[in-house]
Amino acid sequence: MERAHGQVTLLEATQIVARGGDLGQKLDALAEQAVAAIGVTAAVVYLFDPATRRLEPVAQAGLDAQALAEAEPVDADDDREIVALALRERRPQRPAEDRGSSALQAQGQAVADLIAIPIIAADEVGNEDVEGVLVASLSGDALDDGERENAIGALADLCAVAIRQAQLENALVERADWIGRLATTDPLTGLANRVTFDRMLELEIARATRQETPLSIVLFRVVGMPDIASQGGDEVGDDLLRHVASMLSDQVRVVDTIARFDEQTFGLIAPGGGGAVVGERVRVAAAAVEGLPGRPIELAFSVAVFPAEGATSDELLAAAESGAALSGAGPA
Repeated sequence: MERAHGQVTLLEATQIVARGGDLGQKLDALAEQAVAAIGVTAAVVYLFDPATRRLEPVAQAGLDAQALAEAEPVDADDDREIVALALRERRPQRPAEDRGSSALQAQGQAVADLIAIPIIAADEVGNEDVEGVLVASLSGDALDDGERENAIGALADLCAVAIRQAQLENALVERADWIGRLATTDPLTGLANRVTFDRMLELEIARATRQETPLSIVLFRVVGMPDIASQGGDEVGDDLLRHVASMLSDQVRVVDTIARFDEQTFGLIAPGGGGAVVGERVRVAAAAVEGLPGRPIELAFSVAVFPAEGATSDELLAAAESGAALSGAGPA
């Protein structure tokens, strides 16, 4: 049995939402469905930005896309715009004598034919938020106005589903990125952690071996860290470590890797044989910063150079850890 026109339209629209693609592509395709299948002459999808309280046109069909892109966003509190009223009232709106859609009217759409339907999305616990508005012109004649209004309402619901899909996908990406950062960075300082340091050291040794060039590792120890933490408290100790991390980041090169090893030790991978020079530069910079009132930060550092003092990462680290600190403060 042949399906009704509206059923075919909603089936195709549902397939648009179900398949892959970014949010903009899906909203454009849904707007095109409104024009091609429902019979409206134009459709625009606005997304609401709660931070600015503005509605931005992000998808359209049946209009001049360039002109619409250059149109001013709609203020959510503008009583002259039906898209703003649909957003605030959370229900479909038709134009009144003093209310229409400036963007659609500017492109020749008759104000009397317009309808604006809020796009309402529900989160995982059932809370509903108005994410935007779908506005369309009913001046076509494929279906009667009642049928078209119902079909446009269904498209608005599908727009909400597409928006919610995008939000969930973004949340998953952000969470994966956050988990990735946790796995590779030190949460206190934002530097690489020991796992990342060890991985980068293996890569840098492999590169230095291919290129037959030296490679330095430098270990920095914050001298007196237990005393600083006991005198000033954990917050002072944490602030000191963040200061040291920031200073190290400022003093090293882009090609260098700096990481936090443990409570008081930082490690540096520096391509080339100038590890001692880098270590002294960092030590001098640290001495200009107060760790406790009247007490500068004191760093001890030791250096090991590939391949003279070790051909593997374990050998290099052992040489650095057992070497005398070049700052004169004892082994690092």
